[in-house]
Amino acid sequence: TFHGHELSVAQAVSNPLGNLIISGSKDQTIRFWDIMSGTCVKSLRSHLGEVTSVATSDSGMLLLSSSKDNSNRLWDLRSLKRLHRYKGHQNTSKNFIRSSFIGDSLVVGGSEDGMVYIWDRESTKVVQRLSGHQGIVYDAKWNPKQGILCSASDDWTLKTWWFDPQQT
Repeated sequence: TFHGHELSVAQAVSNPLGNLIISGSKDQTIRFWDIMSGTCVKSLRSHLGEVTSVATSDSGMLLLSSSKDNSNRLWDLRSLKRLHRYKGHQNTSKNFIRSSFIGDSLVVGGSEDGMVYIWDRESTKVVQRLSGHQGIVYDAKWNPKQGILCSASDDWTLKTWWFDPQQT
């Protein structure tokens, strides 16, 4: 059991090495836990709203966090330095909007405006907004084997998008 967050935990993931669990919470923190001892080894408090998701890159070098402060933030996992902030989407109310990686060069996330947002990881610019949902988009996940992006919405639907990351 891992104790330390002051409010409910929104999401937890393990790092690719398998030695840490990384959690995001309504208490606006991201915590790093030693998987063997259960000890919190580091805590970040940078978001101004509830942390709604955390995700690690395939390389294990980057962490992406989403928050109700209307931002997604990219972190270097070695230094825990914030690298970038992604904006343009809406994540401010009671909803749990999540973001994740598309390969090495893109970030994808949902939005309260019913759109799927895709950002260039380095420039932080929105490279595409996908419309089609009639409600809040909570999450979007990339399937590299099929070349499909799948989004989940409050409109009771999942949508799949044929997407080529090389075309952005």
